[in-house]
Amino acid sequence: MNCERSRRSLSIILALTVSLGAGICEGQQADTQTSSSSERLEKRMDQLMTAMDNMREQLDKSQREMEQMRSEIADLRTQLAQAHAGEAPEQAATDLQSSVQQLQEQSAILQSEVKQHDQTKVESLSKYPVRISGMLLFTSLLNSSNVDNVDLAIIATPQYGNQPQGSLSATARQTILGLEASGPSLWGARSSADISVDFFGGIPYADYATSSGLLRLRTAHAGLDWSHRSLLASFDRPLISPLQPTSFLSVGEPALAWSGNLWTWSPQLEFKDSSLLANKKLGIDAGLIDVPAPGPPPSHALRAASPSEQSHQPGYETRLTSSIPIGDRAIEIGAGGYYSRQAYEDDHHLDAWAGTLDWKIPFTQHLELSGEFYRGRSIGGLGGGAFKDYAPFADDTIQRGLNAEGGWGQFKIKMTRSLETNFAFGVDNAFAGDLRGSDVEFENNDYMNLARNRTGFANVILRPKTYLLFSAEYRNIYSWPISGQSNSNQSLGLAAGYLF
Repeated sequence: MNCERSRRSLSIILALTVSLGAGICEGQQADTQTSSSSERLEKRMDQLMTAMDNMREQLDKSQREMEQMRSEIADLRTQLAQAHAGEAPEQAATDLQSSVQQLQEQSAILQSEVKQHDQTKVESLSKYPVRISGMLLFTSLLNSSNVDNVDLAIIATPQYGNQPQGSLSATARQTILGLEASGPSLWGARSSADISVDFFGGIPYADYATSSGLLRLRTAHAGLDWSHRSLLASFDRPLISPLQPTSFLSVGEPALAWSGNLWTWSPQLEFKDSSLLANKKLGIDAGLIDVPAPGPPPSHALRAASPSEQSHQPGYETRLTSSIPIGDRAIEIGAGGYYSRQAYEDDHHLDAWAGTLDWKIPFTQHLELSGEFYRGRSIGGLGGGAFKDYAPFADDTIQRGLNAEGGWGQFKIKMTRSLETNFAFGVDNAFAGDLRGSDVEFENNDYMNLARNRTGFANVILRPKTYLLFSAEYRNIYSWPISGQSNSNQSLGLAAGYLF
């Protein structure tokens, strides 16, 4: 028993010894393992701290980059706002231009419809468009002394006997009616024609008709127009005298007629070319003219041949024009020449001629100077030379041409678009040496006895609408006979017109 107990005790002791040794070994191993785990943990902690530091640095860097991006975005927004603000007027201008184009298209459509409507109202035989135009003109004139025509004074006449001087008149005889037509293209040119008439052809032989007048052909044109050339058959003022002063009191005869303005309407055939130079600033006009005889006709029923027509050849006229641009304006200057052969009794011929100079100078948009000058011989048929081509002498069978010179000038002031004023002065002077001692020196006829005529006027023209006008004018006329005292007349006139 004891042995067994001893063996059991020994076994227990051995077991305890073995267990204790194993525990010690395991404890040493556990300590070793714990020590290595701590080292690994510390190492990982160091790595984690290092990673956290790196992340912190990256976060700081990202924060700075984000702040920089925010600043850049704010700058971009500011620039975009400024760009849109600058583009707003451009966009508005683009929209306005588009609207204008639409309005122009609508206007073109409306104009086309209006033309068609007009064509339906006034239909021509050729089916091409015809337009009615004109001006209903009412004028009233207060004259201080005697004149040749109370409705439109041209010369001042002397007082005869105890007759009263001066007059107050009113008329609508200067009313104008016109037709304008456009035709087909011919040889690459646009064809057109127009005609105008008035009621200034005389006083009808009827009671209570002093303010009415006889219908009279005024002007007419029929032509072909190319881009820079034109061919024209006309009944109009001489080609060498294209300008005229501005007055609505003088329409039956142009303002300053027989006072420096060559104006008589005559049949003409004209050719015009404005492309002599590459810059189109020089042009030439050339034509043939049938010049009428000055003075009253020998018969009121039949027309007799004029001295120019009896020569069996037309009159010749030409004019050179030049345009000189100055800024947005241009100075226009022209020089003209005229020649005509006249035939008289005993196979005598007379050479009529004239040289002219005209100008139109716009100083500003509101100030303009225009005028003409001429020097010639036997130009009564053109509206100069004191109504005479020659002065007859009883002891001389040869007609000597009457020399004359004259001209006019006008200063225009355009105060507004609808209001303007004009100051004009003109004189026609036949040479006294050609008149003194002639058979017309003591002629009772006021026209035949005239040696010089001078006229000046000032007017104001108001056009509140394009189709409506009002005008007031002061005029002074001095007329000199071949011998004796001059005659004068001062007049005040009013005009009211409706254009259609």
